[in-house]
Amino acid sequence: MEAINPFRVEVVKGARVIDAGSQAVSGPTTAEEMSRMTFAKLRDVRIHAQELRNRFARLLNRGSSLE
Repeated sequence: MEAINPFRVEVVKGARVIDAGSQAVSGPTTAEEMSRMTFAKLRDVRIHAQELRNRFARLLNRGSSLE
């Protein structure tokens, strides 16, 4: 039996970043770039988790006598 994992992991192998001079820079990912990508991913995960909590709450409330 195969388990379903809702949390997909993406591996960053390389990144192309546009610097202040609007020129594409390729090479190893810097700590700052990795920090920004990690922060963005964490924000996305938090938003998705909140959406799931809201959906679950709506499903629970669907059978409630309050509606």
